[in-house]
Amino acid sequence: MVIKSFNILFIYILFITLTSYSIANSKQLSKSPFIPDDILNKYDDLPKDYKSKICGFNNYKPKKNIINKDLAPKILGYNSRMDNWKIVEGVYSRDVFKEYADAITYASVNENDKVKEFLFDKLYTWSKNNALSATKQCYTNSKDKPILKDCEGEWSDPNGQDIAPIKDATVAVEIVMGLNYIYNLNFTSYKTDDPRHKKINQWFKSFYKRIKPVSKFYMGNSAGWFFPNIALKHNNNKNYKSLVKKLIKGADKWILKDGSIKDRTTRGNRSLWYHHTGLGEAFMILEIANAANVKLPKNYEKNLLKAAELFQDGFMDNSVLEPWAKKAHNSQASNGVQKFNKNLDGVSFNGPWFHIIQYRYPDHRTSKFLKSKMTTRARSLKSDEIAGIGIGCIYNALANFN
Repeated sequence: MVIKSFNILFIYILFITLTSYSIANSKQLSKSPFIPDDILNKYDDLPKDYKSKICGFNNYKPKKNIINKDLAPKILGYNSRMDNWKIVEGVYSRDVFKEYADAITYASVNENDKVKEFLFDKLYTWSKNNALSATKQCYTNSKDKPILKDCEGEWSDPNGQDIAPIKDATVAVEIVMGLNYIYNLNFTSYKTDDPRHKKINQWFKSFYKRIKPVSKFYMGNSAGWFFPNIALKHNNNKNYKSLVKKLIKGADKWILKDGSIKDRTTRGNRSLWYHHTGLGEAFMILEIANAANVKLPKNYEKNLLKAAELFQDGFMDNSVLEPWAKKAHNSQASNGVQKFNKNLDGVSFNGPWFHIIQYRYPDHRTSKFLKSKMTTRARSLKSDEIAGIGIGCIYNALANFN
């Protein structure tokens, strides 16, 4: 009897120990891998009317006519430069995603359950239809074969006019993962017993095998695929702190002391654009580090702010970028002129950094510059075409709350 009681006690202790070990090693570092919990908590405490106004939603109506076009079965036809986007099959899916992302931010800010239900059901419809799934798969989650052979060879034409299925594949994965980030932040606790959740998650998971594993860091493709890989670990409730450390270490080498960003500021007549997208990823990395409570390298913030200043100076005078732009890496010569939207309110892609910098470094000259150039009509307030979620709204609301 004593032996039996001892065995039961031993099994119980072992179970508690293993359970505690599992919980300790699977604990998520934050509610969202992209936004620190303290930021989300402060934002949630802000008045609803204030958030609606500061994020530009007072006279906003979700563009259901665009969202109802639905995601295409596939993306097909991009060239390496992606300058033929107007004729790419299924390219309207990017507009559908952008308007969807704007609408979910609106629904969240205004606590509009009717719009939220419409958007949740859209995810279900797209999952039932396996939207974008017919897009050619170019990436795998295998470290031995991350890119399929018949997708290799982009930029075989120096002018980037070669057809590049890898671009189709990238855009499709970016859209689906953006929706996945939106779902995780807005819908995991929504109608938890609703059977639609199962189908939606099956659709998301079918794209996980199309996500390239991280290897060597680079700017672009969501920081060399680090963002979606971190999100996958977050989805699975696995600790991803080591992956964040690797991400930060890689990014630190790409943000250079002179304020330029490796292989971004050297992109010819698109240097300002690629410098901007590099900043977008670099500031997201800053927040991922904060969310994971990982210390930044000594000069990360110093170099990052110098890069922000270079964007400001280059925006005001394109010729400032010429020392780097003239290298024309995977691009055309600039001759001192950059292809970039002169209205910063119209820029949304990788746009959250416009607002993160204003919250984190309110007295910095680029923060003041951006504040003077942007209004509540800024598209970057409502969503980001990579992360999907309204990060710009969150940081702008906090930066301007007195």
